[in-house]
Amino acid sequence: MELMVTLAILSLLTVTMFSINLSEKGKLTERAFNEECEKTLYTLLQYQNEAIMDGNYRQVRLLDNGMQISWTKDKVHHIVFIPANTFSYTGSYTKEIALNLYGHGTVSQGGTVNLVSPIGVTRKIIVQLGNGRIYLDEP
Repeated sequence: MELMVTLAILSLLTVTMFSINLSEKGKLTERAFNEECEKTLYTLLQYQNEAIMDGNYRQVRLLDNGMQISWTKDKVHHIVFIPANTFSYTGSYTKEIALNLYGHGTVSQGGTVNLVSPIGVTRKIIVQLGNGRIYLDEP
């Protein structure tokens, strides 16, 4: 009887530890997703500020596995690729429709960039036409 009680207690502890471990992994995955969403926003803002500083517009293309930014400065064409590790892009901008960040702070078109995690969580980066404001929605 004591052996059965001991086994029952050990089984209960094992299940509890396993479920706590799974919930912690979920939180880490969600945290990594949110951090990469913020990194993507800050990258867009950085290139928008660079366009304002040097007067050369930046072209942003959202690809299947990341974001490509290109511009020409002093007759030299630059291309930077930033991979997306924890989400995929959907929304207003695609491989065919680029977002241009102009030197006077405006953008080529307003729209929404959906950042979709592998488990279906979606965050949105909103790009406003007119004032060129770019911001991330609240989770």
